[in-house]
Amino acid sequence: MRISNSIITYNFLSSLNKSMERKNAIQEQLSDGKAIHRPSDNPIKAVRSLLYNSNLGQNQQFTQNLKDAQSWMNTTDSAMSDLSSIMIDIKELVLGASNGTNPSDVVQTAGKSLDNLINQIVSLGNTKLGDRYVFSGQNDKTQPFERNGDVITYSGDASKISMPVQQGLAAPTRDSVNLTGVDVFGENGTAMLDRLIQIKQHLDSGTPEDQKWLSETGLAYIDQDHASILQQHTEMGTRMAAYEMTLNMMEDQSVVITEDIANTEDLDIPRAIIDFQNNDAIYKAALSVGSKIMPLSLVDFLR
Repeated sequence: MRISNSIITYNFLSSLNKSMERKNAIQEQLSDGKAIHRPSDNPIKAVRSLLYNSNLGQNQQFTQNLKDAQSWMNTTDSAMSDLSSIMIDIKELVLGASNGTNPSDVVQTAGKSLDNLINQIVSLGNTKLGDRYVFSGQNDKTQPFERNGDVITYSGDASKISMPVQQGLAAPTRDSVNLTGVDVFGENGTAMLDRLIQIKQHLDSGTPEDQKWLSETGLAYIDQDHASILQQHTEMGTRMAAYEMTLNMMEDQSVVITEDIANTEDLDIPRAIIDFQNNDAIYKAALSVGSKIMPLSLVDFLR
C-alpha cells in the first residue's frame, strides 16, 4: 500500500504533539507538586481525592465544634467551681451565726456578708463567653439574672444549646454543651437563690427563733443546694473528659486523612523529573528524526 507524504506528515505531527502534551503535563505537575489537576489525569485517584477531602472537611468541622464546646464547658466549669466555693463559705457563715447564743447584731452582720455572697452568685449566673451568657439557655444574648432587693429574676430559658460533634451512622451526632439557670439554680432558675434570700432574711432578723430556723432548715437548704451544684459540676466534668477523648480521636483521624490525601494527590517528584527528562529527550529525538524523514520541499529539488 502506498503511503502518501501527507500521511507521513500527519502521523509525525500527531506523535510530536502527544510527546509535547505529555511533557507539558509533567511540567504542570512539577510546578505545584500535585499529581492531579483535572479528573482526566487519573479518574480513580480524582474520585478518591474528592472523598478524602470531603471527609477531612467534615472532620475539621466536628473538631472545631468540639473545641467551641470545650470553651463553653470550661467557662461553665470555672463558674461552677466558684459557685461551689461560695456555697462552702455560706455554710460556714450560717453555722457560725446560728449557734443560738449569738446576739442579734452579730447575726445581722452575717446577714450583710451573705448579702454580698448572693450578689457574687448572681454575678456568676451572668457569666459570659464572648457576648453570650452561658447560663441563659438558648436565650444566650439576654442577661439571665437580675437582682432587685430581695427579688431575683431569671430571664433565660431551660433549653439546651446543641451542636454536631461526631459523625453518626445516618446523621451527625448532636450533644448539648450548656447548663441553664434552671439546671443550676432549680425551678424557674431562682429556687436556690430564693432560699438564700430567705436565709438572709432570717439572719437580718437575728432572733433566737431565727437562729433555730437557720440551724435546722437553713443549713438543710444549703446542703441540699450545694449537693445539687456538685452533681451538675460532676456531670459536666464527665462530659468534658469524654469531649477531650473525642477531640483527640478526631485530630488523629485528621492526620490519617491528610496523609491519605497527600498519598493520592502529591507528586512523586524524583520520578516526575526522570519522566520529564525522558520525554524531553524523546521529543528532541523526534524533532531530529522528523527533520530527516519529512518530505522534500521544492527547494530541495532545485538544488
